[in-house]
Amino acid sequence: MVNPTWEERDLPVLRAALSIIEESDHGQARIEEIQRQTGFDEKTVQRSLQALVDGVFFTSVIETDWGIHGVGRPTAPARQAVGLWPTPEGLADRLVQAMSAAADREPDEEKRGWLRRTADWLGTAGRDVAVDVTAAVINRQISGAA
Repeated sequence: MVNPTWEERDLPVLRAALSIIEESDHGQARIEEIQRQTGFDEKTVQRSLQALVDGVFFTSVIETDWGIHGVGRPTAPARQAVGLWPTPEGLADRLVQAMSAAADREPDEEKRGWLRRTADWLGTAGRDVAVDVTAAVINRQISGAA
């Protein structure tokens, strides 16, 4: 049986790689740096990087005869996976929380009721709508930034 690797191996390697890339002057994370930051051995980091590269988390890969030497240029999904960039689901949750908080602060009873009902709807039946709207906003911001 194959064990799941995301939580225990791949996510820590992805976090380390993005952290190194964000702090580097050269925009790359070398395998030795990832090993140091994660405490994983070379074989574990190699396997994880191969899975992450295959999973399109990086657009730049430095390879040698013996395997991956480093990675660079993380993709939007890589940044979202480690929490550097928002996800549509996360923003939808924040929208519901903000609506609930606004309802708690609203002194007008009628407005408070509308805010609560809207928050309840966005958190349940309207969740897909909220996720679609926030996805459109994120996609517009990402494509507008390029």
